[in-house]
Amino acid sequence: MLNHVLEPSPAEFRNFNVCPHCEWIGGEALLYRFSEGIPMISRSDGRNFHLLLADRPLPYPMELGTGTTETVSVCFWYSYGGRKTATKSAVVLFEPHGVRKEQMYRLIEFIADVLADELLRRRELAAFYNLQGNSILELSY
Repeated sequence: MLNHVLEPSPAEFRNFNVCPHCEWIGGEALLYRFSEGIPMISRSDGRNFHLLLADRPLPYPMELGTGTTETVSVCFWYSYGGRKTATKSAVVLFEPHGVRKEQMYRLIEFIADVLADELLRRRELAAFYNLQGNSILELSY
């Protein structure tokens, strides 16, 4: 189980629409997401990877009949490697108790920093994580 304390990311590029990693490998550099009306939260070291928030924060779980939930999920898409590789996903769950919308996106920025650091260290991410306090925990399913 990963227990990673939140720290700043070594990613050189932050919050871009045109991806320096994709340009480096000769791919399509314009990044697309499910929800275009949200802040662009993205990270890259310019050569090895990119990571971006794919959609707006969503309640978790979203199934009908589950009632209201305090848990929110955010989905990140990422690609790692020096050639055109498949895009993968990582989902992070958290409970934004008393957090306003603008503060939530700052928290998501911090999550992106942690995931970018993890991606640089491991070259891939787990499918699910849970943010608890100042730690992000890998969830197995």
